[in-house]
Amino acid sequence: MRRRRRPADEGLPLNVECTSLGPRLMAAPGRVVRPTRTVSAGSATYPRAPARTESPVVIPRLDRHEPPPDPAGPIGHLPVTGVGRLSPSAAELARLRRVADGEEEADLVVRGGLVVVVHDGTVVNRDILIVGRYIAAVTRPGVLSGRRSLDAAGRYVVPAYVDAGLRVEETLLSAGELARLLIPRGTVTLLTDPAALLALGGAQGSELATGSATPLRVLLRSGGGLAPAADLALAAPVPPVAPASGPTVIPPTSPTTTSVVEVSPAPPGAGVSGLSALGAGPVADPAGLRWALDYPGPTRTRTVTELATHGHLDHDVRLAVGQGMGPIDAIRHATLLPARSHGLDSALGSIAPARLADLQVVTTLAGTAPPDVVVAGGRIAAEHGRPLFDNHDVAPAWAVGRIRLPANLHAGSFLGPGLSRAGRQDVSVAAVSIDVPREPAAHPVAGGPGRSPLGGAGPEPATARRHGVRTVRVQPTVHDGYAVADPTRDLHKVAVFERDGGGGPIDVGLIRGCGLNRGALGVSTMHAPGHVVVVGARDDDMLTAARAVEGMGGGFVVVDQGWVRAACPLPLLGLMSDAPWEAVLGELAAVDTAAADLGCRLPFPLRTLATLGRLLYTRP
Repeated sequence: MRRRRRPADEGLPLNVECTSLGPRLMAAPGRVVRPTRTVSAGSATYPRAPARTESPVVIPRLDRHEPPPDPAGPIGHLPVTGVGRLSPSAAELARLRRVADGEEEADLVVRGGLVVVVHDGTVVNRDILIVGRYIAAVTRPGVLSGRRSLDAAGRYVVPAYVDAGLRVEETLLSAGELARLLIPRGTVTLLTDPAALLALGGAQGSELATGSATPLRVLLRSGGGLAPAADLALAAPVPPVAPASGPTVIPPTSPTTTSVVEVSPAPPGAGVSGLSALGAGPVADPAGLRWALDYPGPTRTRTVTELATHGHLDHDVRLAVGQGMGPIDAIRHATLLPARSHGLDSALGSIAPARLADLQVVTTLAGTAPPDVVVAGGRIAAEHGRPLFDNHDVAPAWAVGRIRLPANLHAGSFLGPGLSRAGRQDVSVAAVSIDVPREPAAHPVAGGPGRSPLGGAGPEPATARRHGVRTVRVQPTVHDGYAVADPTRDLHKVAVFERDGGGGPIDVGLIRGCGLNRGALGVSTMHAPGHVVVVGARDDDMLTAARAVEGMGGGFVVVDQGWVRAACPLPLLGLMSDAPWEAVLGELAAVDTAAADLGCRLPFPLRTLATLGRLLYTRP
């Protein structure tokens, strides 16, 4: 239980509060230390305490609901590049000390906010002093001054989100446009696996993720071989839970809605000690609520459509709270825990001295509205869902125009030798069947690289089954000695091209389950070594679609009667767009609508085909 600050405690450093265990440095993880006047450059406990202070500074070491850490290192720790850019230099540390001691003004002061301490779930009324990119001190309100101030009175201040599972290229956006979309929703740091970018773009590929001049911080991590965790999905509705104090948790009423706990700030003068209970909300199924955030890996695919429509980690926080997790526990899963799993909690994931100044000012915890203010690296970067910066990134020339199809490609190229029925005794051929789920998933499943198990070496057959793809035997429609597409029987041609312009053969086969009545769909695939896949009912439309994909440098296209009806160019390695995210959102909607108009019944048809890639082909 916290006790009142005695007059004798006033000599403590301004970012130290008094607890029943003695003075405590605000939310700094680690160990128990004694204050000292000499501090090493890498220490986060730099504020100097007066010589008369004899009590140890107690630093919270563990979250209340977490087991002790493994002595061998952080659980799930994976190598991360770019970590050196996170730590303050000796000069920055010196200035942080001067500001914390009151010898110099801060650059920015976030005043009077209800600071959420994610380590132990408490909420305290504090000022946050920011110097450059870092937090200098977390102090009692009104003690120290700054050149600029941000009034957060009556509102919560929580750490900015840290995402350890999103892959930049799977959003279909450049890093700069992803920043414009994510930062206003509270995400400032991404830990991304650049494997696909490196495979398709070579050593320069990762620059497409890390080369942005926007405030979004992108760090590269290794895939590490960890088993991917299951996505956080809506479970069965939980009964309403009435906490000892606070609002009732209302369960979701349908698979497309989630309950939201709106926690209003305490009125002025009411105190904040009672708010610590928010961090210990009921958890319906602790095992089922282990997020993909805890275990970095390719667990989900989120394009601009899902991000703009549903949200990012803000949506995941609301989803977890709707399933019964306490709001502060949910926020901890999106901030401190992903940073800790990569050994980055000394710089990210919490509001404490010497941490990067990444924070959100919100009116309610786990609310539906975007943050009132987002601070990224000490810079006010977004306000009320609107970015306060522009994306001036220029697409690198080396990443554009990487798709080249055979120069002699013509409509006759789609009469593959495997489709010839001359001299064949069997009456059936092998075809790929896509089993469309009754309830389309919220996000298209991510396929794997390599050749399809249906047509040669590659992943195990279980991979194809997981994506709803299987091999079937069908009796084809034959014309002039060749098996042809027959939309009346839901049989279409599929052609797979290598994207390097080589003279290798074109793989042409049959596919079932697409549902096209006419026209053709063309996509550049999302996985190395990279292909162009065309599915169609007519050979001439398939040729138009293939050339359109090549001309755009990659992307999605819908063709009907020789005309391009809709297109979404993805010229950066054939994976990402260099257009504003609002334009990409509209283009994706256009291609999905155009494909549906042609009869295609696949969920997210173009993106589904792009993720399946070579799984769509088997030798007839």
